[in-house]
Order: sequence, then structure tokens, then C-alpha cells
Amino acid sequence: MADSADIRPGLLARLKQHHIYRVAVGYGTAIAILIQVVARAFPYFGWSAAVPAVIIILVASFPVAIVLAWLLVKPAEAANQPVWRKRHWTLGVVITPLVIAAVVVSGIFALRFSARHEARLVAEQAAAQAATHPATPSFDPPTGTLVVLPFTSLNGDPKQQYFSDGITEELTSALGQNAALRVIAWDTASRFRNTQQTANEVGHSLNVANLLHGSIEREGGQVRVIAELVDTRTGTEIWSAHYDDSLANIFRVQDTISAAIAGALKVKFASLGAAPTVNPQAHDLVLKARVLMEKAKTAAPIEQARMLYDQTIALDPDYADAHSGLARAWFELTVFTTLPLKEALPKVRAEANQALALDPRNVEALVQLGNADASEGKHAEAKTYFERALEIDPSNADAHMDYGTVLPLKPGLAQFLEAVQLDPDDASAQNSLAAAELDLGDYGQALAPVQALLRLDPKSADTALGLALTYALLHRDSDAVKAFDLAQPDTPLAKALAAAGRLTYQSILDPKLHAQALAAVDALGRRTDLDPFSMADVLQLKLALGENNPALKLLAKFCVAQPTGCNDLSVNPLYVPLRGRPRFEALVKKYDTVSKPQA
Repeated sequence: MADSADIRPGLLARLKQHHIYRVAVGYGTAIAILIQVVARAFPYFGWSAAVPAVIIILVASFPVAIVLAWLLVKPAEAANQPVWRKRHWTLGVVITPLVIAAVVVSGIFALRFSARHEARLVAEQAAAQAATHPATPSFDPPTGTLVVLPFTSLNGDPKQQYFSDGITEELTSALGQNAALRVIAWDTASRFRNTQQTANEVGHSLNVANLLHGSIEREGGQVRVIAELVDTRTGTEIWSAHYDDSLANIFRVQDTISAAIAGALKVKFASLGAAPTVNPQAHDLVLKARVLMEKAKTAAPIEQARMLYDQTIALDPDYADAHSGLARAWFELTVFTTLPLKEALPKVRAEANQALALDPRNVEALVQLGNADASEGKHAEAKTYFERALEIDPSNADAHMDYGTVLPLKPGLAQFLEAVQLDPDDASAQNSLAAAELDLGDYGQALAPVQALLRLDPKSADTALGLALTYALLHRDSDAVKAFDLAQPDTPLAKALAAAGRLTYQSILDPKLHAQALAAVDALGRRTDLDPFSMADVLQLKLALGENNPALKLLAKFCVAQPTGCNDLSVNPLYVPLRGRPRFEALVKKYDTVSKPQA
């Protein structure tokens, strides 16, 4: 039998000898207290991020403490005591510095981690704050820029709003006929009616340095106009005045205000000549007709405006604005109805020429003569009219937009951009800009004006079809289908177009729907109320469905009805499937202008 002194005790007994149980309980109690202290104290010093790291180190040190206890704590009844003592002190000398070094390194790591994490948190908070409250960029608009907000009607009758709006629009046009000023178009300025925004906020929104606002009161045959000019950069008043005069002299009041503003802004006043007197009743009819024309999306309000212009001319045959307004109404009816150009253009020219005979500076008449010539392919003559109109009124957004249609692609794009900058709320300007971007192949760039167009004109199926086409060109077919969710068509024709459009682009994703989509598009083509705009929409859908031969026949018909709508045949991505066909190339030769050298 072996000597009892050589018998080694069991593991549990040895653990007890080295006080491992006491060490475990003591260490567990200690780290529990330390974790509580760290969790509460470290955030006070801004070391919140270090708390997890310290807890990990304390917990990870537990096995180290057990090992040290095994090595360093003297057994209560150890055999071969001298040998054991030698061993545990030797190991202790080696391990203790290592453990101390490990704890120090871990502490340094924890503090560095804390600092880095805190820095990252600060950076993230700063970025979030910048996103929520972006820093106000420096506001330095061009000095000669101006917006005329809708003047308030002091008559208190909402039905009289057209009068104050009409005077404001005329004042905007009069100020625009000053080459030293750049005036935001009425269409965009009118959305700031009754705004709660400050002058500085409006200035930021439109990038203009000056803001004109005021009020108008009409009573009997008299009118009072109160106007104030404000510097949008500082919010300070630059000039203010009020004018009392007869309604017959309203143009004289407008010219007086224009001259005063030019003086206040220290720019040269563009003399408009002697202001004519006007028949107040005729003037009132013209203002009512303009309101109808401005937001017209169908033929009915345009026809109403045409009749009002006829009444005005019967009342005052020498009223130039009535003649130019009538010229515009006749031209617009060719867009929203099936009225042929060959019937309408003689009337357009007759009324526009009569307006110029009465007022050689009548910009509306010049623009309509330019449109008439452009519709007949007389691009050189049309350019002359548009350039003359812009020489008189460089802030006329319509003149810029229509001028762009008779220019090669890149110069035309510059005109469309100018039109959008002057009148960002004009759907036609946004449409022209989008079309030019598509023609240039900048499909991504076209997306913003197309989306703006749908925002401005959500009731039009044509705008949804334009957005769908843009998405399709970007190979985003699912988004092309979703484009129709954004439209709110409000007429039977628009609803039918939107439904057929949705089905057509769904059939691209699911070919099983092709026959159903084609049936819907063919039904559209048989409608008797298909105006030129809607005809172009049906043409787009036929091409999307691969119906190239029927599409080519419809295109020839569309070009006859709207020649300016065919001025980009050679570059319009919609017509890629038709390129190279003799009949299509003949249409390009006849109608295309953007690919021709600029005269």
C-alpha cells in the first residue's frame, strides 16, 4: 500500500484547499458592485460608450482570478509544501505581471473605444441635426430680380378677385418689359396668394431680390392701388406709394408704378410711350377672359374666353389686348379641339396683326404670329417674331418656351430652361423642358420636370403617360405602371387614357395582358373626341405595344394637326421603332427642326 503522504487529495478537496469557492463568490460580488458603479458613474464623466467594454473585461477576468487563486493562495494542508511553495511563487512572479498588463491594456482599449464611440455619436448627432435643420445657404439673388405677388382685393367680394388679379398680371407684364429687370411670371407668383411666408422666404423660394405686393380697391369708376417694394434679403421696405385714378387711366397707373420701381432699384426705365385710356367695361371683359384662358385644360373655358373677346371688340374695336387675346384663343382651340389649323390660322393672323397695328409693342400678338408661322413650317419667320417679342419683354416665359420649339435642340433647351426659371409652375414649360431632356438622351434629367408636371397637372392622363414613358426609358417598368397611381383623371377621355396606359405598361411585365391592352388602345383610337394631345398619347401606347404600322399612320395624322409637336422626330426616343422607314423619314424631312443647323 502506498504511503498516505503520497496520496493526493481529490479535485473538489483541492479547490477547497485553495479557497476557490471563496474567491468565486467574492469576485462575483465585487464585479456586481463594480458594474453598478461603472454604469452609474461613467455616463456622468461622458464615458457612456466605455461601459460595455468595462463589463466585458470584468466578466472575462473571472477565469483569470480563479487561476490566480489556484496558483497563489497557499493550501491549508498541502502535501510536499516546499515543492508547492516553490511552484506557486515561480508561477505567480510570471503570471501576475501578465495579468496586470492585460488589465492595463484592456483599460486603455476601453477608454479609446469610449472616445472613438463618443466622437462617432457626436458626428452622427451633428449630421442628423444638419439633415433636420440644414444650414441656411447664403442668399445672394441677382439684384434685378423681382416677383409681383397677387395684390389683395379690398372690395371684400371673392367674385371681384379676377379684377385685382388681372391688374397684378398686367403690372407684372409691364415690369417685364424692362431689360434691366427679370420678373417671375404671374402663373408662378399667383401661388403665393395670401401667403404667410415672409419676404425673405419667398425670395429664397424664387431666388429673387425684390418683392412687390399691395392692394387694389375699385369703387364706381375709380380705383386705388397701394404698392410696396421690399428687399427680400433684408426684409426692409425700399419704396411704397398709393395711387388714386379713374379706371379709364389704369394703364397710366401701372406705368407710373413701373417707373417708380425702376427708380427705386436704380435701373433704367424702359419707356412704354403714352399710356392709352381704356373703356372700363371692355377692360373688365378682357380680365375675365384671361382668367378663363390661364387655367384652361379643355376647350370649354377657351371657347368662353373667345366669346368674351368678341364682346370686347364689339364694345371697343381699338383695344389691342382684346385682339391679341382673341388670336391666342383661336390658336389654343386647335390644341384642345379638332379645329383644323388651316381654318384657325387665318383668324389668328388677322387678330394678331390688328393688335400690332393698334400697339406695335403687343407681345402677345407677336407670340401668336410666331406660333402661326411655326405651325406652317416657316421657322425663320417664326424666329423673327419670337425674338422681337423677347426684345420687348425678356421676362415673357411663353415667348421663351415657344421660341425654343423652332430652334435646334440645345439652343431650344436653353430657352425651355429660361421659361421654367421664370415660371416654374407652368405645366407647359415643364413639359417642354422634359421633352428636350428626353430628346438629348438625358432620361434621368427628364424625370424631375416630368414629376413636376404631374404635380402641377394631376388630372391629366397625358402627364401620367409622360412619366410612364420616362420610367420605361430608364428600364423601370414597375415604376411606369405605378405612374398612373399618381394621376387623378377627371373626364371620361382622361380616365380611358389612364386605364389603357396602365394596362399597356402592365402588359410589358406580363405579356398575357397584351391582347387586352391592345383592345383598349384600339378603342381609344375610335373615339370622336380625340384631340391632338390625346392622339399623341394613343400613338405612344401603340408604339409601346409594338404596333408600329398603325402608329406610323397615326403619327402622320398627328403631324398635320400639330406640326410643332413633330419638330423632334429625329431624336425623340419614342420614335426609335420607326426610324429608317421611308414614310417616317419623309415626316422627319418635312417637320423636324431640332436636327437642322441653326439659321
